[in-house]
Amino acid sequence: MGRRTRTIAVLGATAAAVLALSGCSLFGGDDAVPVPNRTAAAAPDGWTDGTAEPVPTPTPTSVLPVGTVAAETDVVSKSGDTSLHVRVVQRAEGVFAAELSDYRTTNPQPMSIEFRHRTAHWGDGDGGVVRGSVAWDTGAGPPDSYTLDAGPRPDYLASVVLVPVAGVDPSEGFATERPWIGSVLAVGALDWNIPNPYPHLRVTVGEAGPGAYGTVQDVDGTPTWYRVSHGDELITVSKRFGVTPEQFEWMNPYLELTDDRWLAENDVLNVSPANR
Repeated sequence: MGRRTRTIAVLGATAAAVLALSGCSLFGGDDAVPVPNRTAAAAPDGWTDGTAEPVPTPTPTSVLPVGTVAAETDVVSKSGDTSLHVRVVQRAEGVFAAELSDYRTTNPQPMSIEFRHRTAHWGDGDGGVVRGSVAWDTGAGPPDSYTLDAGPRPDYLASVVLVPVAGVDPSEGFATERPWIGSVLAVGALDWNIPNPYPHLRVTVGEAGPGAYGTVQDVDGTPTWYRVSHGDELITVSKRFGVTPEQFEWMNPYLELTDDRWLAENDVLNVSPANR
């Protein structure tokens, strides 16, 4: 009798398991077995079934109320014969628009507008870091507005310039090869209405170590530049200078990182808030 009792018990357990796996209830229902969600799958100690949940990409937030003018200037040539009025306006989702108006010139020619990192001067050539560059033909003129590809805080840009570019001259019917192509024709200084998120930021230089082996360069006794070493990581380098990764990226608004947040070897990065 004992063996028969054990056999019945085993068969009963097996049948219950089959019914559960098939989604049928022992009481005749046809409801499907609920699919465990993250909460249901978590054990009392917080362990989960290991299923990764997608992390949503955060939407950039606007640093100013939408519609606010963040900067405004007149871009004017040395002779005054060419000029353009520029406004930079906060749009939704953390982007800015460059609004262009009142373009005039006594020498129509293919032209481009550029936002430059440093102070520009008439006759300058290559401007180094350039953002928000748009070109137009002689007969077209500049667009009324366009999105400025300069990040959520473009106040690191010091100048906006007009630069003649190569193109077809309608009066001549062939590509122009004028000697001043590529040189700054008109300049406007940018005075931004964007609050500094770190007005009291101070940088302290710590010892080199794993993940932050690069060298520091002083300018007039102030730590200013950091040359990235092989294997340097953003979070480790930030700790070496006593700042957060967000503050380090703010000081380097054009910083490019690898997918795993490593820094590019031999890049020279800014570590002085005043030099942003």
